[in-house]
Amino acid sequence: MTDAIQIALDSFKVAGFTAVDVPVLLPMEDFVRISGEEFRRRIFVTSSNAGHDWCLRPEFTIPVVRTMLAAEPVGGRFCYSGRVFRNGRPGEADEVWQVGGEILGDHDPVATDAAALAHAVAITAACGASRQRIIIGDVALFSALLAALDIPPAWRARLTTLFGEPEKIADTLARLEQRRFGFPSFAAHAEIIEALSAFPAEKVGQLFADILSIAGVKTVGGRTTGEIAERVLEQAMLAASDGVPAETIAAIAEFMSMQDEKGGDLSIADGVLRLEALSSRIGDRPPFRAAVDRFKARVAAIAALGVDLTTLHYAAGFGRRLGYYDGFVFDIHDATRVEVGQVSGGGRYDGLVRHFKAAETVKAVGFAVWPERFRRAS
Repeated sequence: MTDAIQIALDSFKVAGFTAVDVPVLLPMEDFVRISGEEFRRRIFVTSSNAGHDWCLRPEFTIPVVRTMLAAEPVGGRFCYSGRVFRNGRPGEADEVWQVGGEILGDHDPVATDAAALAHAVAITAACGASRQRIIIGDVALFSALLAALDIPPAWRARLTTLFGEPEKIADTLARLEQRRFGFPSFAAHAEIIEALSAFPAEKVGQLFADILSIAGVKTVGGRTTGEIAERVLEQAMLAASDGVPAETIAAIAEFMSMQDEKGGDLSIADGVLRLEALSSRIGDRPPFRAAVDRFKARVAAIAALGVDLTTLHYAAGFGRRLGYYDGFVFDIHDATRVEVGQVSGGGRYDGLVRHFKAAETVKAVGFAVWPERFRRAS
């Protein structure tokens, strides 16, 4: 592990990144506010004598961005190294090492996304993963598709919130297709429902839980408040709207079903062809057409930096549930040891910097490396 840490840090230093540090004990508010109440289950929490909630550092991106934008509002290139603490994956400790870098500032997103991926590929190869399998996705493609389609704003927000959870999106589309228009009594509350639908279900669920607590009612049935909120919001929006056109449902379903004949991720070439076909099918509507063009430009930029495109695979439903990734995302796997999961991963999170009052020109992309997932040097 020590070798991988040093290799990664040396690579960031050569690329002009400034090493920064953030505390191990951090205010919990940032993580829950940005990543949602569901993230609370994954972190280790404590309280101060003053009643404030704190947590052991569950990841670096949020605290690094928060700290460095306060010191350098125009941004910069920053790297970090240290332990993160969260409820681990099966077979992995709750305390693991992470090395990574963040690129903040006024930059060309397509070129910088490609450079970030190429840098991650170089680091993981140097750490011993010479044969790689790279999964890429783009949250912005899904957002652009919803913007291009004839879909009410409340449903657009609802489906965007679910991105990264393909099964929930499929279940939601199935119920929309069956035209179960919810409980009629909800229709009178359309404005409130639409406002609530803009927030993650976990936050709405916590509101419901607090209201029930004040009323002295206990939830039962084994569902979390977030799950209850999801169903209530869905039924409420069905009742308050005129429904979603069948062709719109079909287009979203087509996007989510972009897989090969075996149900696996597509080659990058096939992914581009399928995205082009969908864009054509919906009339090359500007939001989605532009997003597809950006995706193609990014692939070309990645190839120009020497990354072997045969190692890239497109996953239409690939997103992260951290609550802040809103564009290009990627995971790199050691093709000889796929069972260990990603050895590196990252993506674009322009929206996160707005939480910390960054200027509109400031954009952000980054990635992390997991040193303990590489083979130990012999």
